Amino acid sequence: MYLLGFFFLALSIPPQPKVAFQGFTLVEVMVCLSVSAVLVGFTLPSVWRWQERARIDSVRQQLFNDLQLARVRALQWGQRLQMSRLSGCAKTSTHATDWSCGWQVSQASSSSGMQQVISTTSLDASVQVNFAKNSDFFISAQGDLGTIGDRWTVLSRVAGVNLSRSLCINSAGRMRWVESATCS
Repeated sequence: MYLLGFFFLALSIPPQPKVAFQGFTLVEVMVCLSVSAVLVGFTLPSVWRWQERARIDSVRQQLFNDLQLARVRALQWGQRLQMSRLSGCAKTSTHATDWSCGWQVSQASSSSGMQQVISTTSLDASVQVNFAKNSDFFISAQGDLGTIGDRWTVLSRVAGVNLSRSLCINSAGRMRWVESATCS
């Protein structure tokens, strides 16, 4: 009976309540952080490239819109217009083909010497914009754009990112975009 009493005694002890642990262990947190770090490491270059492509496409679209606006204004007014580069911003060179500061569309110089500015587009020089010639760009009173072979190239300034877009003007005066630094 004594043995039976011992069992009864052991069974009569109330069970301890189970402690409900909440949260994660240190190992689980470290595994999650390391997996996240690997994923970020793989996606970060893609995000940088995507941002740089967005910058280039934004400048490309602005240039295209300004040329279209200049063409329409030249036709409306029946006057020759001139697109010239802006200078004086931080990241540009002094070379006449560097349009990275932006551009200005105005009426071509008349005999009176007065120029009416139509629009001015300033850029933050985060991308490089080059025009193929060392001179200003002219739009005729009939809306014809420049001359055959005129080309703007929008390039990335970020090292290791080889992105460029070119706006090419063909013999019919049509503009087209090419995803390279040349128009061929």
